[in-house]
Amino acid sequence: MPGRKSRTTAPSAVAALAGGVEAAGDLPQPVKLPTLDTAAEQVGGNAVLVDECRRMTDYLSSRVKGQVNIGTGRITSDQRVLTSSGVDARCLMTNCHACAAVLYPGTNANISRGFSAKAFAPFPEKDLQFIADTYNASEKEVKAVSGRTRVLFLPNTGYALVWRLIEATHARNVYEKVSPLTGRIGEQVLSEKLSLKDEPLNDSLPGARAFDDEGTPCRGLTLFERGVLRTFYNDRFYAHKTGTEPIGHGWRDDVTSQPEPSLAHLTMVPGEHSFEQMLKLMGRGVVGVMALGAHSGNRLNGDYSIGLAPGLWVEDGVIVGVVKDSLVAGNVYEDLKRVIAVEDRAHDAPMGRFPSLLLDNVSFTARG
Repeated sequence: MPGRKSRTTAPSAVAALAGGVEAAGDLPQPVKLPTLDTAAEQVGGNAVLVDECRRMTDYLSSRVKGQVNIGTGRITSDQRVLTSSGVDARCLMTNCHACAAVLYPGTNANISRGFSAKAFAPFPEKDLQFIADTYNASEKEVKAVSGRTRVLFLPNTGYALVWRLIEATHARNVYEKVSPLTGRIGEQVLSEKLSLKDEPLNDSLPGARAFDDEGTPCRGLTLFERGVLRTFYNDRFYAHKTGTEPIGHGWRDDVTSQPEPSLAHLTMVPGEHSFEQMLKLMGRGVVGVMALGAHSGNRLNGDYSIGLAPGLWVEDGVIVGVVKDSLVAGNVYEDLKRVIAVEDRAHDAPMGRFPSLLLDNVSFTARG
């Protein structure tokens, strides 16, 4: 890219040798990889995407008064890993994605949904309808009642809770004995309503991979099964450090970075309730739509303190308006034991695909 300085790896390698930096004990051996359907022949041209933006804009603009933001895009990626041990693995991937949002006046707070597929597909009308209906129901600013209450975490807020679990199941944090989950495999850590998986071989979704960025064959991984901690995730380096087997979860951020343990295909298993049913189960409380400061708090310890942008107040199972300057806080190892319901759909969100979660007795504060 213009303006980016080139990076030479040889001096770094020499310095690492001089400093006695330890590397993984071996390289992967070539094996037969599963054949995945990761690329679509027709992803969708620019004209198709422009028409889709127009359709989405027309749909929302005719139903809401707020500012409508629409985006679409397509990506074709060709990944190849070669090693001196003989691995030569290659994968062509396609991804067509879209997002839609309606902004509240004078703010960046919004109601939004995202959607992705290997080939072009129309943005689901039920998600456009969700955006319009939820925005219209919450257009009025209302006062909320601070204190312990029920909170419905939509995926764009709920990922902040999952982030703490990602940190705690990272092999580095387990090896260094700083994870609160060290030595707890087989224990009931979360509500039995929660199961969390990493599915790199699931080629019904875009981005599936048969091998990671170290050339190790990928495996599906269940981190939590009905709330029980089942395993941690590693790369070849931390597999070597911990005396465990590599599982194909070593990923690079970009070509200049070295692989490290990562959950690139994370999914929370959906439950049994629709969004509307979850509102009825809530009765009274707040819906967390988007998160501000998702990183805030001691993530490794499970602590969180998240601004809601926006938060939607619910009375008698019905959204009555938007709440400004509100905050939820707690600890995931306490709060994720009090799960009332899990949504019956998983949605694209930061860090993976997650359903909405309805939790009981969460600390909530709003401007008086």
